[in-house]
Amino acid sequence: MKWVVSGGEIGQESIRNGVYNLEGQVSGEDVIIIHDGIRPLVDETVLPDVILKAQKYGNAVTSLPYNEQIFVVDDDISTTKYIPRETLMRVSTPQAYKFGKLDWAYHKAFEKEIGIYGSSYTNTIMVELGERLYFAVGSDKNIKLTTKDDFEMFKAYLKSDKDNWLK
Repeated sequence: MKWVVSGGEIGQESIRNGVYNLEGQVSGEDVIIIHDGIRPLVDETVLPDVILKAQKYGNAVTSLPYNEQIFVVDDDISTTKYIPRETLMRVSTPQAYKFGKLDWAYHKAFEKEIGIYGSSYTNTIMVELGERLYFAVGSDKNIKLTTKDDFEMFKAYLKSDKDNWLK
């Protein structure tokens, strides 16, 4: 099935419009994948794992361990606190959700104005509504193209002949 759905003024509105468009078109158990077009390099191992985990647990978010140090800002120039990186995962898209829960979450979030502004995304809506998220396989190659450096890395991945990950 394919549809073209108008976007919204903010990213969450665009996703909401797509989710609402599926009402009456899919079942509550169908797995819906949400993905950013700005991340064009999805590794072939990512989608199968996201789908399988969402079928099993109800949702799945692409994730990778975080390998940098994170410090909490006390003021503009210093800190005395850090977050142990062993307790962190970085997540991105694709993400997958069973439609019934996804539809419920978007109705609830927009009704209560929870998790829809700023850098919020479907995964943050779910957590703010009390849902547990499940991690799926991620890939460092699944870069978000937002800066000139990102674009240079993207071009390098496309020219790479050392890997056969891009088909």
